[in-house]
Amino acid sequence: MTNSKTNTEQQPTPAASELLIATGCAYCPNVLNELSNQLKSGKLSQLKITNIAVDNDRASQLNVRSVPWFKLESSSASMIFPGNYTAKEITKWVAVAAEKDGMTKYIEEFLATGNLATVIQAIELQPASFSCVIDMLEDEETGMETRIGLDALLENFTATETLQEYSPRLQKMATEDNLRLQIDALHYLALTADPANKAFIADKTHDKDKQIKEAAIEALETLNELLL
Repeated sequence: MTNSKTNTEQQPTPAASELLIATGCAYCPNVLNELSNQLKSGKLSQLKITNIAVDNDRASQLNVRSVPWFKLESSSASMIFPGNYTAKEITKWVAVAAEKDGMTKYIEEFLATGNLATVIQAIELQPASFSCVIDMLEDEETGMETRIGLDALLENFTATETLQEYSPRLQKMATEDNLRLQIDALHYLALTADPANKAFIADKTHDKDKQIKEAAIEALETLNELLL
């Protein structure tokens, strides 16, 4: 009984999906068919479908301009997929969306393939998924190429409530015993454009480490410019 319960608890929770299609769309039937198969097999918890040729309101809400377009959403992930995807690709991402680190895998792959705008839109649809970005920054195993992509991603959230909400975590990161993390955190704290971070950054301009001090001075200048 105990083993059975443990195995049940370890099963990933299927993601929910939303699909936008249009009458006459050449690729929509294939995507619709595969997502329907995933739903029937229990790999998806639900599937919401909108034909934007009949009802365009949902497309306007999601800022979708072409179809097929689908979204996979779980408690920790928000993934969007504009354009045509094969059955194999859909099967892969449905499985990834149910994984604990699914959002990390999604961000890594989409940044690596130059799909920054898609990741931005995905996070905007579910701001809570931004916590994954901070996790990736803190993770020592995050590669340099991914970090470059994360930097571009964070720049796009400058002066937004989404980034400001993570000020406490960024402040904590700026006190870690890791020079790179401290410097990165100071820069991103400046990008929050939150005056509440000013005193924290100003204090770091007196740090005994020259690199931290210089990073803090630059961050303070950035913050002041954004507050003008």
